[in-house]
Amino acid sequence: MKSLYTAVFSAGLIALSIIGFSGYLEAQAPAPPPPPQTGHPSGKLVIWGDTAIFINPTDPNNCILTNRFKRGERVGFRMTAIDGGTGEIEQTAALVAHVTFAGKTVDVPMNWRGAAGPKAPTPRGYIRTPYELWTGSWTVPADAPVGRISYTVTATDKFGRKATFTPFSAEASQLVIVP
Repeated sequence: MKSLYTAVFSAGLIALSIIGFSGYLEAQAPAPPPPPQTGHPSGKLVIWGDTAIFINPTDPNNCILTNRFKRGERVGFRMTAIDGGTGEIEQTAALVAHVTFAGKTVDVPMNWRGAAGPKAPTPRGYIRTPYELWTGSWTVPADAPVGRISYTVTATDKFGRKATFTPFSAEASQLVIVP
C-alpha cells in the first residue's frame, strides 16, 4: 500500500511540476511586438549620402562620385532619408544642403527623385538609381577660394523629426575646390 501512495504522490508531484514549469515558460515568453503605428514614426530620422559631379546626363562622367570640383562645375548632393525604426524611406522629408565658403553659407534645396527607374538616356542605356533619393546641385562660383569648403545637409519630416548629415571629418573626405 505504501508503494501505491508513493507512486500516486510522485505522479502528483510530477504533474504539478509540469504545470508549474509550463506556467513559468509562459511567464518568461517575450511579449509580442507592438502593432505598427500607421502614419507615425517608429524611430529617428536618419539621412546620409554623398557628392557627385552633375553634368550632361549623356556624358559618361555624369554622377561620378567625387569631392573635388573646379570653379563652374556643378556639385551634386545625393541623399536619402529613412525612418530609423522601420528602415523604410521617409518620403515626407524635406532636405537642404548648406554650403559654407568664403565666410558665407548658401542653402541648396534638394528635390525628391523617387525610386529606382529610368532617369535619363546614356550611351550605355538608362541611368537607374539604386535607392530612393533627393538631389540638389550647387555650381561652384568663379570667386570660390581654392581649398577645402564645408557642407552639411539637414532634413525635417512631417512628424517634426530632424536630422543632420555631416561628411567624415577626415580632410580627404571634405569637399575641395581645385584650380
